[in-house]
Amino acid sequence: MTLDEMIQANMVGIAQEEKEACIHCGNVWYSIHHRDGVCHKCQQLGKPGRTELAARKLTIRRVLAVGALFLAILFFYAILG
Repeated sequence: MTLDEMIQANMVGIAQEEKEACIHCGNVWYSIHHRDGVCHKCQQLGKPGRTELAARKLTIRRVLAVGALFLAILFFYAILG
């Protein structure tokens, strides 16, 4: 394989690489430079990725559901008591 063929093959490979936008700053770059939807700059700043954000959202929903259930029990106890 000649040098020109190797360069051409590399360029084709790069062109096929998908681009992805960072979920925090919107920086668009090749997805290989993003981890879990977060660019390198935001990773350095310690910003969370998609997986951690989804886990946080689920935790918040669970806490709110338990709190709503607790308030409903107090409300019905106040009405019946």
